[in-house]
Amino acid sequence: MKSIKLFGVRQNNLKNIDVEIPINEMTVICGPSGSGKSSLAFETLFAEGQRRFIESLSNYAKQFIQKAPRPEIDFVENIPPAIALEQKNGVKNSRSFVGSVTELVDYLRLLFDKISVPLCPIHKEECVTQGASEALVELFKNNQNKRGYLLIPLTPDSLLPSRELHAHLLQQGYLRIIIKKGKKWIVDSLAESKRIEEGLTLKNCYLVIDRFEILEEEKNRISDSLEQAYSWYHQLYGLGSKAKISFFDTDQNWVHFSEDISCPKCDYSPLPKIQGIFNSNNPVGACPSCRGFGSLLEVDPHKVIPDESKSIKEGAIEPFFMPSAEAEKKELIKFCQKNKISIDKPWRELAQDEKTKIWEGTKDFIGVKGLFRFLDSMKYKMHVRIFIARYRSAKVCPECQGQRLRPEVYQYFIQNKNWPFFMTTSLKDLQLWFSKVSWSSSQKLAMNDVMIQIQNRLSYLVKVGLGYLTLGRETRSLSGGEYQRIMLANQLGMELSQALYVLDEPTIGLHPHDNEKLIHIMKHLRDLGNTLVIVEHDEDVIRAADTIFEMGPGSGIYGGQITYQGKASDFFNHSQSLTAGYLKNSGSGFLLLKRPVDLKTYKYKLELEGCQGHNLKNIDVTVPLNRFVVVSGVSGSGKSTLVRKILYPILANHFQRDFERPLAFKSVLGLEYLKDVVLLDQSPLSRNARSMPVTYLKIFDRIREQFASTHVARSLGYTASFFSLNVEGGRCPVCKGTGYQEIDLVFMDNVILLCEECDGTRYKNEVKTICIQNYNMIEVLNMTVEEAAKLFASDAPLHRTFNLLKEVGLSYLKLGQSAQTLSGGEAQRLKIARELLETKQKQTLYVLDEPTTGLHFREVDLLISVLQKLVDAGGSVLLIEHNTRVMKAADWIIELGPGGGAEGGLLLAEGTSEELHKNPHSITGPYLGTEKR
Repeated sequence: MKSIKLFGVRQNNLKNIDVEIPINEMTVICGPSGSGKSSLAFETLFAEGQRRFIESLSNYAKQFIQKAPRPEIDFVENIPPAIALEQKNGVKNSRSFVGSVTELVDYLRLLFDKISVPLCPIHKEECVTQGASEALVELFKNNQNKRGYLLIPLTPDSLLPSRELHAHLLQQGYLRIIIKKGKKWIVDSLAESKRIEEGLTLKNCYLVIDRFEILEEEKNRISDSLEQAYSWYHQLYGLGSKAKISFFDTDQNWVHFSEDISCPKCDYSPLPKIQGIFNSNNPVGACPSCRGFGSLLEVDPHKVIPDESKSIKEGAIEPFFMPSAEAEKKELIKFCQKNKISIDKPWRELAQDEKTKIWEGTKDFIGVKGLFRFLDSMKYKMHVRIFIARYRSAKVCPECQGQRLRPEVYQYFIQNKNWPFFMTTSLKDLQLWFSKVSWSSSQKLAMNDVMIQIQNRLSYLVKVGLGYLTLGRETRSLSGGEYQRIMLANQLGMELSQALYVLDEPTIGLHPHDNEKLIHIMKHLRDLGNTLVIVEHDEDVIRAADTIFEMGPGSGIYGGQITYQGKASDFFNHSQSLTAGYLKNSGSGFLLLKRPVDLKTYKYKLELEGCQGHNLKNIDVTVPLNRFVVVSGVSGSGKSTLVRKILYPILANHFQRDFERPLAFKSVLGLEYLKDVVLLDQSPLSRNARSMPVTYLKIFDRIREQFASTHVARSLGYTASFFSLNVEGGRCPVCKGTGYQEIDLVFMDNVILLCEECDGTRYKNEVKTICIQNYNMIEVLNMTVEEAAKLFASDAPLHRTFNLLKEVGLSYLKLGQSAQTLSGGEAQRLKIARELLETKQKQTLYVLDEPTTGLHFREVDLLISVLQKLVDAGGSVLLIEHNTRVMKAADWIIELGPGGGAEGGLLLAEGTSEELHKNPHSITGPYLGTEKR
């Protein structure tokens, strides 16, 4: 059997290892965080596969592709073209949505272009093209025995001017017109001297071609008159024009006919079906108001006035109190004094008319809106654009209702469903609709291949657990796990073979209930003839693998080796495997000591009533405080909406940490039991290239002081600031303390090179002369946490910090490692460590969103212990989580469901893990079967 062979892999912390990965199998790479899994899978295997594929392209094609770096490796054999599916959603463009990323919207455009029909918005009749024969059929079908006039409109578009047209009609023997007077239509003569003197008014004016009663015996005559009417229209308006004629009966009722596509009952004509009409990225189809974005950026009062408890004098209206707006600030104060508006009252206590005057402005005062109109005229300046963006928020476009296309396009229907239906219906319901709808034989013949593609792609998206999404959902609003699963479904839709797929934790954000579907999908991808390499911690995925690689034995410098490679069947009996031990025994080892919760009698709790944001169905939720609480439920059930979009913004506003507006809810009780709220997510610690774990934990100052207090440093006059990387002194003058130089190649990607002056150490050579216990600053920053704990064992604050980092599983981190290189899980654990170092845990609610992402079973246990410490110190922990180990450890679980999207948003169950396990309504309960972890 063929295999991919890697020899001498030394990327990052990998220790010159040799690897052999079977072709056409599903291989899982597991192991602790930082053990080298991603270094092997992505930075070596994928990078080399991609690089070799790019090298095989022509020079012309290469110039459009970013060149892949060569990994640190001796030799690679038999590597196929590689595709990476990472848990990162790097899409920032608001034009990108689920339909465009999955290419489903392209197939929908084809459907609408070929088989959609326009309906009149008033009569709901299909707009059709009617020549003389169709008009005859329509007249006899719905207007039998009626008397009236056959007319053609006279408009300024005629080939002849008004007077010449009048003379020409008289010359041809036409003597009557119908014109509108007041609310009635009357018959008038063309031959009257007054009419000849005044001339034709080409507005609300029709020429009478014939007058008849619609009887069967008159059918031939009526047919001739219709032919004559169409012929005369072309004579008056040109052969290329689309003829429009009308029948006006004696009861003042109109029937319109047109060679152009139009409503049979009125003169409504739909937007012509031309190329680009169903494309929001094309000016032809894009909504003219929002230009195809689906939303408008408008000045947001909540951002302009973030804190309504402040007075005008205290800077409630933020833009007027910027340093650059000194003149506008004086005008504001002057205007308030003139109009007797208090500048000392909190903004919320001002009268509504006073607020309106300040917001809208008057003839004497520019107002908030006027200020932004003025700034809009200066948008050519970068800093002005940045300033404006800070105070604007996206609002659904009122014209297209967020559907991106011009509203006229929505009159085109397929099986009585228009474009917004396909954009706003969940993928699961859309799949059901396509499976049930019956097509005519002509429609099947025209679009059978397109419909097969649509149904296949919808099927894959539902199978990977994304049935709750809609095609119109913005891509940038998706989580990393959702985006990765969309990419996985896309690859299945393409049905490639002989490719190498490298996946990064595809189960992220997925409830255990949906794992089986995802595993089935990955096996199907393998069965198409592809090789799958998956970095994963999930038990179900590891058990489903053909081959398993375990990296370890530890993290960072303690990892980088293969502790097991071979068949999955042999892995679980491998005595030296850390992972196999957890899988074999389900990680049991100690009883979980839970804190009791009785919602009826328990005093300290947050009570949310009437939560209605997104798909939440007016639910009431109680969160016990001073407890370890988990919010669970299937993907899309409303967990993030409840915690991140309602509860956290309420508390952040209350404690003035943030002023994001919460989604709809009725009331909240229990705020008096809290003093603060902290969000501990996996976002990067800092964008500063000089940021390190020691600076984030605020212990670098103490280390610098120790170096500055040495005899050599004092004799040379070096203070603590000399060892800082943020100011001039001991830092490298060339790279400014970053350790690298970034070279701008103008039209190409920037090149990052190791600083030649300091060789990446970030300091001048003088710094090497100052030592503590024979270690200089450069060597200290290159130490791991475990090594530093021994060096600073006598310094109690430093020793406590390093011990705490070991407790959260970060003993392998280097003190001077750039914060930009930390994974999301490492960043989150550093944030937790910093909270534990501070003494304000009491009456603080800590909010976490899937903190187990990227964590090994051992690290999950460490995380649980650390979170329990936060609760023991007087804090409260609330986290969104699918991990069963965490749920079993929780004091209380709140489960939303039962499904995703429109099928979710209900409070499905609440209680301890044991109570949920016994609850027949709980979907999570069956996975919480033991009391031991």
